[in-house]
Amino acid sequence: MISVQINSDTTLLNQQAQQYFIKGDYSHAANYYEQAIEAEPEVKTHYWNLGLMLLLQKQEAEAQMTWMLGMADGEPQQVEQWTIELLAVLQTEAERRQTLADYSVAWAIRQHIREINPIDVNNLLYLIELAIQLETFTGDELNSLGVIELLQSEEIVDIQLLLQVFENILNYAPLHPLLLEFAEACLAHVCESKSFINILVPATVKIAQSMWEPKIAAQLIELGLKLEPQNIEILRHLTAFYLKAGDYSQGIETAKLCYSLSTTLLDQIFATHLLQRGLMDAPGYWEEAYSILQQQEDLLQSLIAEKPTNIVAARVLRLFNANYFAPYLRDDPYKNRQIQNQVAQLCQLNVQQYASEVVQRYQLRNSKKKK
Repeated sequence: MISVQINSDTTLLNQQAQQYFIKGDYSHAANYYEQAIEAEPEVKTHYWNLGLMLLLQKQEAEAQMTWMLGMADGEPQQVEQWTIELLAVLQTEAERRQTLADYSVAWAIRQHIREINPIDVNNLLYLIELAIQLETFTGDELNSLGVIELLQSEEIVDIQLLLQVFENILNYAPLHPLLLEFAEACLAHVCESKSFINILVPATVKIAQSMWEPKIAAQLIELGLKLEPQNIEILRHLTAFYLKAGDYSQGIETAKLCYSLSTTLLDQIFATHLLQRGLMDAPGYWEEAYSILQQQEDLLQSLIAEKPTNIVAARVLRLFNANYFAPYLRDDPYKNRQIQNQVAQLCQLNVQQYASEVVQRYQLRNSKKKK
């Protein structure tokens, strides 16, 4: 009967403690957990929860002492199991705080998780994520937390979390010297290359175009080729980065590789345009650039004859500029204009297809004005 009464009392104490905890009254919650420990000193969960209440009151030393007290009478195997239980309590609260956007508290809790288990790579990734949210991230955390080494040792990683952190670092500190090493360490854990590449490409374009760091952009996007060596889109961007950085030989070589791997007329046209750009910018390639002009015009004529109507917006814009270098390579305004007009007509046809509703509204508004 006494045992039943104690269990009933501690259940009530836990319920009351939980109510105060949810309200944010950690002091009262702690009092109830202290009473629960007095009633059931063998139940270790009371110690974990009391320590958490003390931690939330910024009584960190007291919190650690409480957890140590709860483990003091345990055998090594028991202590190991209790540590797992304590980490689960802290993990749950850290996740709840992050959901509530209470990033500073979540960060503090995860720091304690780190003290207990310093090689939990997922916790370290969360610490980086929280530092970015708090705008305190410097990039040096990649080294001080040991994240790169842990990723290189093939620790089990939450891949979605890893990709999220990678994307956020790319946006927050894209020029940090440790970013490349971190990105390389991520590769070993990438199961599906598309997600990684979809993060990598827009970020590197921004680094090259908006930040004027094409060399860094090239180094980063080259990692995508380790996952997909024949990815045409990556090769196209890599060519542009090399050329922007003044590395013409690499740019020309990559453009030729891009062309050799292209299996559609559009991709061949885009690769040839990049090759022309490289040959035009680099000294000593004028004759080769001129010879490529005819090749490009043959490709364009073939495409014009096919008259495709399913070209997406981004590729239409790229197509419109595909014969940009013709006036620089040949003094024949009539022929140059004739081909450009045909290309423009094909582009317009595709715009009318993918933006048909906008075009119809514009035509309707135009016709009303004429009346």
